[in-house]
Amino acid sequence: MSAQREVVPETMPTLASRTDAAYLDFVEGFREYLLGAGANFEARLNAALESAGVQDLEDIRRYVHAQPLGQLRDRLSRTQQEMKWHALRRSFDLQRKELAAELAAWDARGPGRLVLDPAFVPPPYVNVHFHLQPGGYYKDELSGFLYHYGTKVFFRGGNDRDELHGKLVSLVPPPSDGRVARVLDMACSVGQSTTAFKKRYPAAEVTGIDYSAPMLRVAHRRAAMLGEDVTFAQTLIERTGFPDAHFDITFAFIVFHELPLRIIHETVREAARVTRKGGLFAVFDFTSTADKSPFQRYHRWFDARHNGEPYSQDFCDCDLRSILESNGFTVAGTPLDERSGGAGYMTHWFATRV
Repeated sequence: MSAQREVVPETMPTLASRTDAAYLDFVEGFREYLLGAGANFEARLNAALESAGVQDLEDIRRYVHAQPLGQLRDRLSRTQQEMKWHALRRSFDLQRKELAAELAAWDARGPGRLVLDPAFVPPPYVNVHFHLQPGGYYKDELSGFLYHYGTKVFFRGGNDRDELHGKLVSLVPPPSDGRVARVLDMACSVGQSTTAFKKRYPAAEVTGIDYSAPMLRVAHRRAAMLGEDVTFAQTLIERTGFPDAHFDITFAFIVFHELPLRIIHETVREAARVTRKGGLFAVFDFTSTADKSPFQRYHRWFDARHNGEPYSQDFCDCDLRSILESNGFTVAGTPLDERSGGAGYMTHWFATRV
C-alpha cells in the first residue's frame, strides 16, 4: 500500500482571475529565464568583464552600462519586478474588501495567537519600498498578501509550500545540549519559517515577530489554516521586550541586509540578550561580495540602487562574524551551495551564545 500523501491547506492568497494567475506564471518564468541558464547574463557578462580586465567596482559599473547586453539585463531585471507588482496590486485591489474581511475573520481564530500593538509606530528606517513592493511592507493592509504571492514569484515556484523555509530551518543545528523549548523567529514576515520551526519542534513554544501588522495578520492566518499553534507579535527585532536568556534558538532569515548598519548592531545585541547561554542564533543572509566575481559585485550594486535595497551594500561590506563575536557569540558560517537554495549568494552563520 502506498503512503498517504499529506493534504496541505492552500494558504496562498487567491487572485481575482485565471488571467491574473496566467500573467504571473509568465512573470515567474520570465524571472527564471533572466536569472538562469536561459539568458545566461551572469556568465556572459562575467566573461566580458574578465576579458576586459575590469576589477574596480566603479569601472565595472561603467563597463556594464556601456554594453548593450548589460543595458538589456538591467532593463529586464527592473521590468520583471514592475510587472509582478503591477499585476498583484491590480488583482488584489479588485477584491480588496473581500480579502480585508477574510483577514479580519482569522484575526481572533486559533490555533495560535496574534498580538498587535495599536500604539506601535514603525521606525523611519523601514519607510522603504523593499524589492519595489508598493507601499513597502506595512503601509497597505494587504501588504502581507502582496509579499506572500510576490515571494512565490521571486523564488520561481521553489517556495510555494514553504519548501525553501523548511529546508533552511532543517539546516539549523539544535543547541549542543539538545534543549529546544522556545524559538524566536525575528522579522518573520508571513511566518513561513515560524511554522517550519513548529513542525520541527512541535513541543516548543514558537514565536514570530515583525514590525508590520499586515504581515503578521497574514502570518497568523497561514499558521491557523495549517493548524500550527504559534504566536505572532508586533515588535521591533532590535527591542523585542522579551526576558533575558529566554530563547533556545533565535532565527533571522534575509533581514539583516534590509537594516541600517546601526540597527544591525542593535539587533545582534538584542539577540545576544534574549538567547540563553548555549543557545543558538542562526542567520541566513547575503554573502559578502568582496571576493566575488565582477558580475556579482555589480549585481549587488544594482540591487541596492534599483531594486529597493538601500542598506544591502553596507551589510555586504560589513563583517557580521566580528559583530556576532563581539556580542558574545562563537560563530560557524559557510556559503550556502545550490542544494541549499543559495547558489553562492547566501551565507549561514550559526552563532552559539557563550
